Amino acid sequence: MVLLAVVVSGCPIVVTDQTRGYNDLCAQLIAAGRVDDAETACDHALEYQPKYWDALHNKGLIAQLRGDKVTARKFFIEALRANPDMRQSHNSLGAFDLEAGDLGGAAEHFKAALVIDPAYLEARRNLGAVHLQQKKFADAEKDFRQLLLIDGGLVEGWLGLAAAFTGQNQHDRAAEALERATTLDVSDERAWFRRGVNQELRGRQDEARESYERCLLASEKNIECRKALARLTSD
Repeated sequence: MVLLAVVVSGCPIVVTDQTRGYNDLCAQLIAAGRVDDAETACDHALEYQPKYWDALHNKGLIAQLRGDKVTARKFFIEALRANPDMRQSHNSLGAFDLEAGDLGGAAEHFKAALVIDPAYLEARRNLGAVHLQQKKFADAEKDFRQLLLIDGGLVEGWLGLAAAFTGQNQHDRAAEALERATTLDVSDERAWFRRGVNQELRGRQDEARESYERCLLASEKNIECRKALARLTSD
């Protein structure tokens, strides 16, 4: 038997194989969309160890999937109380704060997640998004550069970096980042639209028109690209 233990306030929380096994089943059922069955498995895991942090976090995910954010937040907080190193719970709480418009609270949670794991891509991306909303574009640039250092194939990272450059009026550097994004995924309509906007900012109307056309090839229902193309065509 392999036991896990975390010491909180001087008291160890011991996790048995049964606890971890049923929690693993809970996670698999969440991934499969079987929420009710997942809850049954998580509840059984918590019967073995009521303070098992991973199971508490999964209970939060289940509540979130059901649209119950109040209960979800409660479970994420409980998971952190049981194990302060729960990066996922920090990230989930940060996402709630970001959605609620509490940018400061969101940033603190994402930073806490990154202290636990500097390579946590989702928290790094989310922190960059917060800095963009706060108009802290130099900080956002740093976030997305670090994200791409870990995984240079993330379209979201290149889009975020382009937005950070745009916020600093560095439109040529933004253009390079957007080109990387469209090269990585030629079907990403967001990247083509933003590339078109960038090209207009740099006075390259013909190239912008082509980007909006490529956007519509990726998604013919994209309203922003359709409007932008119609505007350029009528000029």
